[in-house]
This record gives sequence, C-alpha cells and structure tokens, in this order.
Amino acid sequence: MKTIMVTGGRGMLGHAVEQVVGEEPRAGSRFEFVDIEEGDLTDKVATRALFERVRPHGVIHLAADVGGLYKNVAQGVEMFENNLLMNMHVMQCCREFGVEKLVSCLSTCVFPEQTLCPHITLPIDETVVHMGPPHPSNEGYAYAKRMVDVQSRYYRRQYGRNFISLAPTNIFGPHDNYSPEHSHVIPALIRKCDEAMRGGTDFVVWGSGKPLRQFVYSPDLARLFLWAFFHYDEADPLILAPGPEQEVSIGQIAQHVANAFGYAKPIVFDTNYSDGQHRRTVTNQKLMSRYPEFRFTPLAEAIKASVAWFQANRTTARL
Repeated sequence: MKTIMVTGGRGMLGHAVEQVVGEEPRAGSRFEFVDIEEGDLTDKVATRALFERVRPHGVIHLAADVGGLYKNVAQGVEMFENNLLMNMHVMQCCREFGVEKLVSCLSTCVFPEQTLCPHITLPIDETVVHMGPPHPSNEGYAYAKRMVDVQSRYYRRQYGRNFISLAPTNIFGPHDNYSPEHSHVIPALIRKCDEAMRGGTDFVVWGSGKPLRQFVYSPDLARLFLWAFFHYDEADPLILAPGPEQEVSIGQIAQHVANAFGYAKPIVFDTNYSDGQHRRTVTNQKLMSRYPEFRFTPLAEAIKASVAWFQANRTTARL
C-alpha cells in the first residue's frame, strides 16, 4: 500500500480530493490529508517532521497562501514569501525522503498579462508561462507560483525527480473561503447575495461586472488532479480548465448566484471598486488531447450546488 500525502487537506480542493477518493477509491493507494495543524510548510523543520511521520510515496501539494484581488494587493509580501517557502520546503523534503511523484498546483494567474505583453495572443497555452510579467494586482503570488514550474524542472533535470505542475483556473465549490477580505469572486458573491437575501438589501457586486473568467468546480478539479497523479508525467505544466467557449463575465456569474438564491431584484455594480485583470483566457487543448473523455460540470449547476452547500453549512463555513 502506497501513501499519498495531500497538503492543504482541509482547504476547498483538499476536501474535494478527499470526497472523490471516498467515492472512487484507488486500489493500492492510501491517502493522508494534512494541513497547517500537522505541519507549517513555511517552516523547514516542521515540514521535515511531517515527512518523517507520514513517509509518503507520493505528494499532491495543494497548500498555499491564497486570496482574492484585495488580499493580493494588500499582502503582496506575504503572498510571495509564504508560497516560495512552502514550495521550496516541500520539494526539498520530497527529494530527501525519496518521494516517487510530486504534483504541485500553479494557477492561471501566473501567465503574462496581455496588455503588458502584446506579443502574446489569447487564448494562452502552457508554452508562454515565462514570456512576460503577470498582472500587477497579484504579481507576488504569481511569481511565487511560477517558480513551482522552474523548481520542478530543475529537480527533474538534476535529480531525476518526477515532479509535475498543474495550472487550474479560478476554483470554487464547497468548503471555500467566504471571508469578505480574502475570498475569491464566486464565494464573495455567494456571501454577498446570502446577506442581501437575509437582510432584504441590495446584492452589490464590486466592480463593473465586465471582466471575463474561466471557472472550475472543485470536485471536477479534484478528479483531474487524481488523474494527473496517476497518468500525467510530463515536465511541462498542464492547464486544467474548461475551454475558452466557457469563459463568462463576473456579471453573468453574479446572475447565476442570484438565480440559485432566488434573488429577484436587479444586481447593483459598484464601479468605485477595481475590476483587476480584464481577461486571461486559457486553452485546454492540451488537457483534452491527454484526457478527451473528461467532462466539466455545467457552470449553473455547479454554482447551484455551491450555494446549496453554503446554505447548509453557513454556521461552520470559513467566514
């Protein structure tokens, strides 16, 4: 029996991986889900102690210091340094303890910002990760995550390690972070609409609602991470996302959330707040060439399920 350790095991994606593993067990594999309570990955001694205890054969590294636009702007130093330290310590320990495979999580925010890089055309693919600066609003996090790709390739080249990196688009789903200051767009909208429904107030969306995004439902992403752990061994990153045809505006997302709650009044867009990056469309052509039978959950259905989870778990959700 081989042990696969999942860092960030109590986060949204960690919970989703645990759910999928429970529904679809992998023969010969035992999963151990760990979080900061078991070991602070920004601390090398604590990280090594965690590896010493678990002795994993494989690692799915999901732990990260993450947040939405406003956290990235306000805490750029922490976003940069904490993520660099976590990734470095995990890779060092994977080598030291002879881990057979490491799957690390990038983000599509690592890709160059098109308005700063006119040589880059949309949709973006895996080949352009380092061909220009990311959007200034989240460059600390983005540069730290870019180094996951660099580090993984160096460990392959120098030590023969099977380290891969996966780049999902915006993730949402059960067990998300609904904090007003630190959440990403969909959980922020879910909380705002819930408060509007409960208080009889307007559903107010920060920004114009015009920026475009591709979103991936956490149970879908969990299945893709597990597939990649067992079937994807290439050095180059792999984008995990619905195709460009499923790109939607923040305004459309807000309407899906309103529909799921049964909110019938007009949505208010507060343009005093920044929109952030307007567009960062990616292609999933490489993913579909490797895993053509995979199908993503329709967005409206996934948002409806996410709203239902929040309503059922409001008292224990991360607020």
